[in-house]
Amino acid sequence: MRAIDRICNILAIFGGIQLVAIMIAIVIQATLRSFGYSGSSHIFTFSEYGLLYIAMASSPWLVRIKGHVFIEMFTAFLPQSVAPKFSRFVSALCIVICLFLVWYTGEATLKAYRFGDADMRSLDMPKWLLLGSMPICFCLMAIQFSRYVFGSQTLHTGEAGVHE
Repeated sequence: MRAIDRICNILAIFGGIQLVAIMIAIVIQATLRSFGYSGSSHIFTFSEYGLLYIAMASSPWLVRIKGHVFIEMFTAFLPQSVAPKFSRFVSALCIVICLFLVWYTGEATLKAYRFGDADMRSLDMPKWLLLGSMPICFCLMAIQFSRYVFGSQTLHTGEAGVHE
């Protein structure tokens, strides 16, 4: 799991760098337009692509640190003996959903690659490059959720409220 953790950490750092790069690019674009220059039409296209990469790259790391938004209200009212089982069930359900998405997005990525599909905006981008992050990151999320099914910790704490 250390190798998976390293990969997830690297992807999260990549997502953070992407976020900062998008912010800087948009500030530069807005500044150029304020001074009457046209800037680059590619900034918004890369920003859109970057948002997908940010969401996908950071998700496995967020699962590991329990950083995703989830509601503890229901688990807080469950009996102590039921709450861990319910949490493991929810995590198992998340694994099933992630594995379905691995299959679905993997098929879409392979199809886009085989047919040479392109996303045409201000530049032509191979569609498989856009979709390729999805099966990889959904697979990593499934692995991370498996920690909460088979490991000593559960995804939910069973305590309602903010814990920061």
